[in-house]
Amino acid sequence: MSGFTLRPAQEGDLPALLALYRDYHKELESFGMPYALREEELERVLRLRIRSRLILTELALDGDGAPAGFVFCSILRLANEYLCQGSASVGYLNDLYVSPALRRRGAARALTARAEEWLREQGVPTMQLQVLRGNPAARAYWEGVGMRPVGTLYDKNLEKEGT
Repeated sequence: MSGFTLRPAQEGDLPALLALYRDYHKELESFGMPYALREEELERVLRLRIRSRLILTELALDGDGAPAGFVFCSILRLANEYLCQGSASVGYLNDLYVSPALRRRGAARALTARAEEWLREQGVPTMQLQVLRGNPAARAYWEGVGMRPVGTLYDKNLEKEGT
């Protein structure tokens, strides 16, 4: 690793994780994210993720030991009628973010590798995620680490008249 370390998130990291998550969401909005951030729920949700043994919550720390990136990864149970590579579960990479100051130094790849390692430890044979259409750099990154597109998520605002 180059100028960073990884470790599980802890309760004391919550203020820094909140700031990172807000920065992450601002970037997502710039790429077309259709969901608003519910500020009143964010601290509770991140605290639950940190405490949960069912969600990987890993941090990338910069050279000074400050949180500068994160990955959240969970396990989804498939509907009873489905199997994926012989398993009734799939890994889902919920969120991955690296602050601009730590980018292009291998932190995203290290966080991705940690998520994959954690899923293997849980006996989960595959990992899935979603990428916004307006984020070609993310699509290139994920394809560069061996992911492949398998579908398209569609969204329609039903509140607009005449659509």
